[in-house]
Amino acid sequence: MSRGRLVTLIVLAIALVAIVAVCNQNSDPPTTTELPTTTSVGATTAADPTTTASNPASTTTAVAPSTSAAAEQTVPVLLAPFSEMGPGWTEQIFPYGEGEESLGTSPGGDGLMLGPEYGTQTPDGSWWFLDAASLRIAHFAADGSYLDQVVMPEDLLVDGQYFQYQMPQGLDDGSVTAGGFPTENAMSLLRIANGQATGATFEGAVPLVTTDGELLYGLANDGAPQALDPAQPILDPVDWLRARDGSPFMVTVNDDEIVIELPDAGLTRTLQMRYSEDPEVVAHGGIEVETGIDGTIFIMIYGAPESDESLGIGGFVSVGQDGTVRQTEPIVEPFSPSDPGSPSHLGVTPGTSTPWIMVVGEDGVHVFSRAG
Repeated sequence: MSRGRLVTLIVLAIALVAIVAVCNQNSDPPTTTELPTTTSVGATTAADPTTTASNPASTTTAVAPSTSAAAEQTVPVLLAPFSEMGPGWTEQIFPYGEGEESLGTSPGGDGLMLGPEYGTQTPDGSWWFLDAASLRIAHFAADGSYLDQVVMPEDLLVDGQYFQYQMPQGLDDGSVTAGGFPTENAMSLLRIANGQATGATFEGAVPLVTTDGELLYGLANDGAPQALDPAQPILDPVDWLRARDGSPFMVTVNDDEIVIELPDAGLTRTLQMRYSEDPEVVAHGGIEVETGIDGTIFIMIYGAPESDESLGIGGFVSVGQDGTVRQTEPIVEPFSPSDPGSPSHLGVTPGTSTPWIMVVGEDGVHVFSRAG
């Protein structure tokens, strides 16, 4: 990956999600067993992504539950070069092709072929992809087999021919939403329900980056959280965004730190981003955040170390509502020449606490799901 592309994607992610106040499959929730306490939380190295016993970059810090943990605690997070997903993750591929059973690609300039504007899952485990090239929403079963499609009506396309929607979200009621920006000061909301596509346009320009399963959430230019009810598309200010269990919290990126506020528990956790191969080196990057039905906060981090801004590094971190910071896991390269650029890699199946990571690759869309 070129330095220019990495920087561009990180800037986009930061613009949409970096000051993230986030409220927020079919497998068991991630374990809550405390990890052995050491001096750092870190991902495994690219050389050996599965070894944890002898690799110092794979050590972790477990922050104790709120009964004994300090109200404020700082935890270093070691970010490793992109390699492979850690143990417990499985891969599923949705290939590109010409027929309706396959996802489409569209020209992106300089000979590039861009894939879909990402996808999401609904409570039944099925997948819905914003197949921009085919001007449709493609629907696949949990096992990856093709089910059906929702063709986009012309009145929901820009000038009747251009697909404008991004950042898909699957809601608890089985519907799927996505947002767009038809003008500088207006937003559009796409909603797929009961095999029908409907749209609404309303005032505001707030990227909708997460959901609690019912409401959609974004941030205004000043960082103030906003909530949107898909049934009544009007942006309303809120004090906190909420996880899928209803818990309020905030996640904010400040330079090289990720600050997590848990007001109900009276806790704050600060994750310091550092380079796994030299923990003295500061790292910077963007984040994506989702939550599980048990309130677990999932954070996907991708960026670069200050010592080499052309090197892509990242990691996946889980934080419990009791303040426990769980093991940082390595992640694959999340970008490719076919990536349309939206920060929509991380998701959680509604009704579960098991996350997935989506990569729009050159041969198809790759989805990595954690089994437990």
